[in-house]
Amino acid sequence: MTLIKNSEIVQDRWSVLEEGQALQADHNIIDLAYWNANKSELIANKTSLGLLVQGDESCDQFTDDLQHFELIAIHFPTFVDGRGYSLAKTLREKYSYTQEIRAVGDVLPDQALYLTRVGFDALEFSTKEAGLLALEKLNEFSVFYQTAIN
Repeated sequence: MTLIKNSEIVQDRWSVLEEGQALQADHNIIDLAYWNANKSELIANKTSLGLLVQGDESCDQFTDDLQHFELIAIHFPTFVDGRGYSLAKTLREKYSYTQEIRAVGDVLPDQALYLTRVGFDALEFSTKEAGLLALEKLNEFSVFYQTAIN
């Protein structure tokens, strides 16, 4: 995987917790079901947590707990599913979420600019080539006429 943050390729320090896998020392990305089942223990543990949500999940399912997450990863099951865009924009505008919002899943380089305009500040690509192409797309425009989240 290749991660772009702040218009550069960076090392990913986060690990997605797979089903049945134990929490690592720090920087775990967990899904909503795991969070709901283990919320008290996770809060007491005081480790850096990220939350993995699907683009079709409602913000209402986790916005009361946003203060516990340093990262929200929004999964795109397919590049044509645009619900993740709305979720990111809602988190930024309505809930004033200032931590990292990451696009994961079937994310294409051609989407990079649009994703950053609605509030994503980290983009995960399946290959380094896709990441490099996304960087090119991000650098194509320096001026915008429409307002954006970032």
